[in-house]
Amino acid sequence: MTRNSLTKGLIQIITSLGSVKCFKMLKKMILRLTEEQLRLLREESRKSHPVEACALLFGKRIKGKAVVTRIITAPNILKSTVRFEIDPKIVYAAFEQADREGLEFIGLFHSHPAPPNPSMVDLKYMRLWGEAVWLILSSIDDSIAAFQMVDGEIREITVKT
Repeated sequence: MTRNSLTKGLIQIITSLGSVKCFKMLKKMILRLTEEQLRLLREESRKSHPVEACALLFGKRIKGKAVVTRIITAPNILKSTVRFEIDPKIVYAAFEQADREGLEFIGLFHSHPAPPNPSMVDLKYMRLWGEAVWLILSSIDDSIAAFQMVDGEIREITVKT
C-alpha cells in the first residue's frame, strides 16, 4: 500500500468515525493541560530538536474548556525543522483508541525552532483540520501558544494549567 493511498484511506476512516468528534469552537475557549503534560511536551521538543516534535491531543469539552486527558506523541516522519507529519497508522490507532475511550479529538501539538506562532505551512494545513486546536511550543524559549482556524480566520486560544 502506498503512503498516498494509506493517507486517503485514513481520511475516509476518520471521517466515518462518528463518535470521535473534531473539537467545535467555543466562545473564549480555554485549552487546559496539566503541568505534567506540559513537561512531557517540552521534553519531546528537547529530544527531537531541531526537528519539530509532534503529538495528537485528545480529551473532553467541559463548560467552555478543552481539557486534554491523553497525549499521543509520535515521531515526525518528515524529520524536518519546518514541517511535521505523523505516520497515518499512528493517527488511525490514536483515533481508534480515543473512540473506544469516549475521548474527543482536541488538536495537534508541534514544536517550532522559533516563536510559537503558526507558520505559513501551519496555516495551510490548519484549514484541513477543521476547528482543531494547534498547540505550538517554541523550542528556543519553551513558550507555548494555541491557535484555531475558524471560518478561515486564525484565533488564539488561552492555555491554562
